[in-house]
Amino acid sequence: MVGDVLPLADRDYLQAVAPLLAGADYSIGNLECPLSTHGTHNESKLDSKLRPLPNEFLFRAPPSQARRLAAAGFDGFTLANNHIMDFGPEALLETMLLLERRGLDYTGAGRDCRDARNPIVFQAAGQTVAVLAYVSSSTLPGTEGFAAGDVLAGTVFVSPRTNGKPTEHTLQMLQNDISAAGKKADLVVVCFHWGKEGAERPTDFQRQLAHSTVDFGAAFVVGHHPHVLQGIEIYNGTPIIYSLGNFVFPTSGEANHCSAALELRLEAGRWRELRLHPVELRYSIGAPFPARGAALQRVVTRINALSAEFGTRCGISPAGANPHVFIRNTDWSLERDELLVAEKECFFIKPHPRLQGMAVVHFLAWAIADQRRLPQQRDVTVAGKLASEVLAIFTEIYLKSGRFPIHDIVGYNYRTVAGGSGLSNHALGRAIDLNRPENPMILNGRKVVHPDEPSYEPREWRPGVDPYSITPDGPVVRAFKSRGWRWGGDWTSRKDYQHFDKPR
Repeated sequence: MVGDVLPLADRDYLQAVAPLLAGADYSIGNLECPLSTHGTHNESKLDSKLRPLPNEFLFRAPPSQARRLAAAGFDGFTLANNHIMDFGPEALLETMLLLERRGLDYTGAGRDCRDARNPIVFQAAGQTVAVLAYVSSSTLPGTEGFAAGDVLAGTVFVSPRTNGKPTEHTLQMLQNDISAAGKKADLVVVCFHWGKEGAERPTDFQRQLAHSTVDFGAAFVVGHHPHVLQGIEIYNGTPIIYSLGNFVFPTSGEANHCSAALELRLEAGRWRELRLHPVELRYSIGAPFPARGAALQRVVTRINALSAEFGTRCGISPAGANPHVFIRNTDWSLERDELLVAEKECFFIKPHPRLQGMAVVHFLAWAIADQRRLPQQRDVTVAGKLASEVLAIFTEIYLKSGRFPIHDIVGYNYRTVAGGSGLSNHALGRAIDLNRPENPMILNGRKVVHPDEPSYEPREWRPGVDPYSITPDGPVVRAFKSRGWRWGGDWTSRKDYQHFDKPR
């Protein structure tokens, strides 16, 4: 995520930082102006003689920038800011059309109010992320000519009361929007265009609005508009980045040249680490490039000092090709209580197409691939009456087992009881084998691999040594036993550590 992007000229601004943008699962910035050759000056920024009001500017970038922004690695933009309507609804509509043609998402402005409040939703490493965006009414002389309506194109505003606190309308809108986005996504990111230009520290309104946004369920709050970096606060475990400053911005102001790109590193539906990659903007031109030397040190010092005022501790990466400031989530854990939105689609039950009374349980399980633990789709056939129970067992294993990897799984298998003619629990759909390397069975006092499994090296069971082994007090055994299943590792003879069953 980056701050204000104002590509006013028909030129490539982003060559030096394109690898950073393209290397992310998803890159998003704040597009600070329309991309258009149409429209007329927004009258809300003009005086009676149709001249810009003091300290007001009207910006517009060439349509060719849609292609350049996409080529540089951007995937989407927030449009909620104090310049997106500088040339009225006609220019905004052209901007959205150009972004759509280049496959670029947007939020914070739209063809009407509902469209403007519709979040960007995307997938990143199996997680679903939603992004909402709003602009503070205090960044403009007024909202007239900028605000989206029931049938009017425009942007969407948050507003302070006279005492600096958010209005009730603002809070209710945010609560509704975050709740709705949370039904579509695992993490909701809320972006605000707010604050005072050039200010080192956030206003009371920014802080109160940010805290309320977190209380409503946002996973991140990210801001821009001040044109300079502000500090980072961790509020109730949630990062608030008050201002990312400029990213592409033609300006001669030296204080506006130092900025950073924010990298959100996500895993298991939570943030694991924030990284801020310092950038420096070229004088007057405004093109960003990785900061080095004195500029790098200025960015690092500023981020550390302003974040420390919130009690936020930052780390500095070792000197190298990609220096950055980082903040780690000390509360981060792999275990979680709920499936991610994208994962829920992989957990379901279907009747078996041929075996009457049987059902196929589909689920995700961890597997080892290229020495990495990755989720893979699995399925197992069991008795229909046990299907919901089995789905719950594998959901628990997936969420709370420390990523226990399943090499292979066997459920229904038409076999007789060993040494007899009766049907086994496998044939009845009441037994499951979880085949995991180094989890063999014990036969006649010897540790051997299961006869139906390929040989493993080493050929022995090492609970506590192999971190993925099924152990008597481990989460896999607990998940089955808590629902009345037996474990083959408890058998007095011919132990089978992969086997679980539930007799009638």
